[in-house]
Order: sequence, then C-alpha cells, then structure tokens
Amino acid sequence: MSDFAGGIRRSVQAARELAKQQQAARRRHDEEESTRQKQNEQRVAELPELIWGRIRDAEDAGDGAIKVERTRGTGRTTFQVSWQEGQPDRALHIVVDEGQGVIQASWVVAPQHGQSVDAPSVEAFRFDLAQLEAAIELLVDQRRWGRGIIPMIPW
Repeated sequence: MSDFAGGIRRSVQAARELAKQQQAARRRHDEEESTRQKQNEQRVAELPELIWGRIRDAEDAGDGAIKVERTRGTGRTTFQVSWQEGQPDRALHIVVDEGQGVIQASWVVAPQHGQSVDAPSVEAFRFDLAQLEAAIELLVDQRRWGRGIIPMIPW
C-alpha cells in the first residue's frame, strides 16, 4: 500500500473514532439534560409549599411588621412579602412558574423611592431556600432602605 493510501486509511479511522466520541458525548449530554429537566420539574413542583412555609415563618417572627400573601394561578404561584413598618413602602414579589420551571423575584417599591428591581429568573433546581431567606433579610433591613439603597435580590 502506498503512503497516500495508508494516510487516507489512518484519516478515515481517526474520523470514525472522533465520530464515536462525539456521539458518546452527545448521548451523555442528552442524558444529563434529561436528568436536569426531571430534577427541575420535581423541584418546581415542591417550591411553592416550601416558599410558603418559609415566608409564613418570617411573618410569624415579624410580629406584625411583615405581611405575606399567596396567589395561585394556572401553572404559577405568586407570593408577596410586604414590609409594614417604616418607609419606604416595599415588598418582595416572587413568582414560581411551574410551566417554565423557573423562579423570579422583584422588589416592589413606592414610585418616589425608585423603580422596582427584578432579579434574573433562575431554574428551580438551582434555587435554594437560603436565597429566599437572604432576600427577606434584605426586605427588613431598614437601615439600607432608609438610605435609599435598593438591594439586589440574591439570585
């Protein structure tokens, strides 16, 4: 066999091996994506009750300074955690979108105190209740809000 033919044969073998590796990588990626989607679906289904429990804990501990509401709609649960003492008037608005598998939050503030600030959406399986707790702690931080600082939502 000539050097040319041998080179072609080696190139074909290398191409076939690379194609196998790429196919295996695609298969692993698809399996990981499927697992991630299942985890996300499971997490987004459980988040509304977990969040409701945690914000009710905050309301109970707030001794009247925090008011909470929950509204359920088709594929969405919306929560409002409102500060009842001191200015500025403010609330943490949280939406769990079961259809999209994401959670989103925003600060709702009185117009004279600035514009509402949205946090980016985060996939449900990436959301941790510690993030919610941190956001509620920011809601009640009167020193920060009293200086006109609208904090970033920690997700």
